[in-house]
Amino acid sequence: MIGQIRSRRLAERSHPRRGSVMVMALVCMAVSMMLALAMLRTAGLTHRALRTERDLRQVERLLAAAADLGQRRLAAGTPIDDVILLPPADLTGSARITLAPAAASGASLQIVVEYPLEGPLTIRRSRTIMPAALPSSTVAPAIPVAPPSSATPAQESLP
Repeated sequence: MIGQIRSRRLAERSHPRRGSVMVMALVCMAVSMMLALAMLRTAGLTHRALRTERDLRQVERLLAAAADLGQRRLAAGTPIDDVILLPPADLTGSARITLAPAAASGASLQIVVEYPLEGPLTIRRSRTIMPAALPSSTVAPAIPVAPPSSATPAQESLP
């Protein structure tokens, strides 16, 4: 009889402890889930920032290349009114480059680069090159090359 009373008392005492352990386990799981979600959110924001920075660098490179192309066209006297579409196979996204004469002067050049054209964020940068900024000659100085009779095909292709 005394054994039964003791076993009942032990059984009554163990039930509240089981509930508190369960509550503590749920609290620990909730805290760990919040930490994991915060880490995932930070990783997503970091990835987006890096992708935007990469796209900004790519736009600056495209702008510099378009300025060089426009300067060569101005020096050669060819028309500069042009829209160039670059497909995604060449870049990580497609790009649109617009070359046009600037409204201020016939010799100045307006360049607009938009990249990437797909996605929620398209970066657009423009540059106007004035006549004073245009070099008088865009041809690189000649590199001395051996006479054609002894030149290899690789040497002949050098500027």
